[in-house]
Amino acid sequence: MASKSALLPRGGPPRLLARAGRRRYQAPACPFCSTASRPTPPNPAQPRAPRLRCDVTSPHPRRRWQSTATATSSTTPITPPNPRAELEHLLLELERRAPNLVNLSRLQLALQGLRQPAGQEVVRVAILGLANGSTESGGAAHTARRVLRMLLVDPLSDEQPWEAELAAHDPSRPLIVRVAPGRGPHVRVEISTDTALHELHVSSPDLNGLNLELLLMEVTAPYGAPGEVSVQSLEDAVLVPTVDIPSAADRVSPVTTPVHQALLVADGFMGAVNVSALPVSEAGDSIKAAVQIEGVAKEQLGTDFDIIDVSQAEQGIRLFRQGPQNAMDYERLWFTSNIPLLASWLGAGATSAEDTTKPAVLQLISSLLQNTISCIHAADAQKLSRALVANGASPALVALHGRLADWAQRAHAELQDELDLAFTGRRWRKLGWWKLFWRVDDVAMLTNEMLSQRFMPTAEQELVYLTGRIAELAGDSSSPQQYPQPVSSRDAADGAAAASEQRRLGSGERAPALAATSSSALPKWPGHIAFTRRYLQNETVPALQSLAQRLVVQALGTSGVTTSLAALLYASSFASTLYEAGAVAALGVVYSLGRMQKKWETARGFWEGEVREEGRKAVRGAEESVATVLDNGAAAKASEQEARELQSARELVAKAEDALSRIQ
Repeated sequence: MASKSALLPRGGPPRLLARAGRRRYQAPACPFCSTASRPTPPNPAQPRAPRLRCDVTSPHPRRRWQSTATATSSTTPITPPNPRAELEHLLLELERRAPNLVNLSRLQLALQGLRQPAGQEVVRVAILGLANGSTESGGAAHTARRVLRMLLVDPLSDEQPWEAELAAHDPSRPLIVRVAPGRGPHVRVEISTDTALHELHVSSPDLNGLNLELLLMEVTAPYGAPGEVSVQSLEDAVLVPTVDIPSAADRVSPVTTPVHQALLVADGFMGAVNVSALPVSEAGDSIKAAVQIEGVAKEQLGTDFDIIDVSQAEQGIRLFRQGPQNAMDYERLWFTSNIPLLASWLGAGATSAEDTTKPAVLQLISSLLQNTISCIHAADAQKLSRALVANGASPALVALHGRLADWAQRAHAELQDELDLAFTGRRWRKLGWWKLFWRVDDVAMLTNEMLSQRFMPTAEQELVYLTGRIAELAGDSSSPQQYPQPVSSRDAADGAAAASEQRRLGSGERAPALAATSSSALPKWPGHIAFTRRYLQNETVPALQSLAQRLVVQALGTSGVTTSLAALLYASSFASTLYEAGAVAALGVVYSLGRMQKKWETARGFWEGEVREEGRKAVRGAEESVATVLDNGAAAKASEQEARELQSARELVAKAEDALSRIQ
């Protein structure tokens, strides 16, 4: 009889903490770490990543990757900095300097991941049953327990002891599941008495090598009307759930337990309604939602979360374990249940190429930095509000701040909507890879037209109007406002050259002034949008045009060479028939066109992403520039110490984002 493996189809189965004085934050014991039954022995073949240490008592802590020598030989090669060590150092500095602006629980989890070897990080995933999202008997906690079993079960083997342990577990109490190759019988480890936190060791062939730790528990998510729940409040609730750890005979201590990813499980139509009010899709791959509804497809409800049917997956596993003759029924039931979608999401976050950081770890750090930036902006707004109240600011100035916020919101919306229209419009479709042969010279013209007409023209006009109102409030509309302007590297070089020339000529002679670097020539509004548009047109568009021409020439050249080779083979009798010679020519044409398609579509996607990202940076820069002008008078008496702390935190986050972008 054929084995089961031969018939099995592939693809189966605290919010922010308040600062107390200047004492360093001490994180409580993490349940994942405190319940570990034994330490994991180090792998002798893989050296442990060194932990970065810096003297936090020194006013100028020295980075580990910087040389301590006073001079280096020109022949000595300079070792590039390690982005992971650099990012760890920056996060430690952020924890020390701004503990009230960062979620310290998630920060500790991020540091733990950076201290582990790249590609071998432990990924924590929470399987959460929504306590207030259930209408059926048993509730979403029972469904979450069933989903967890389906994610870990091995259909090629008989029922394992851990499955009975999991089925007997009370879903109202937290459970930690460690996935690793089995060593003897699978048993449940109790930390203390009846109220103890349970731990279960599971061996799953599909997940054993991913270093997964799972947390099964109930959670109460923030609910409200659609649009009322923020992404940050949702992340704080489900990515940092609170686990009750027994501390005495009749007492428990709530401990925050940060995780990299979370799967929300709800039951029935009422659960679907509650989940639909949460901004799950805006949280990226960190949070995924699934609702248990039998006999209903996702397309029927038109939702952005997954509809699952665990009973079908359980029936498929049961049939396949009865014999391999049920493999077709198993496959049909397994994929109909939509459990494979959840299994793919679980594996995607914990899978990476060799010696590269896992996606779940990168997503955690990125989310942590974004939330820190949001907290910095909120602190800036509070500081400004206090300054406005203390200085008795006029209602007109307060109204201008509101107008600035409205402008930024409209500008971001315009950027997204207009670029969506541009990249799905007729001009962009004209630049398909197969149309390059007769439109290769039109690449620059068409892309420049898209940028001129779709790159925030309305936002730029409204910004001019807003800065005019600011000048009117200042009482001197004729003098230009000193808005911080974007300066390119070329402008900076020209400015340095002009200064050098001025010093050479001496005080008796005058060098020609440069408009880009003269403060008196600054425009009356921030030029970030126009500057970014010119950068895209002058720097990126010519590169895209050059690539298109090069790809066309390469495709024609390769096709011509293989066609000539085919003709030569046919003429020299190496190819006995015309079909053989034609096959050689066709192979060259197909190869050249496939290579051209792949490279051009990749370049188009990269350029589209760059345009969107540069647009977001332009809006953010213009907003900060106008806010700087508005805050010059109102915030003059604000706390200088607080302002320095916020600026220091902002710089640390910017450096951390740069280091994160260089991590592999």
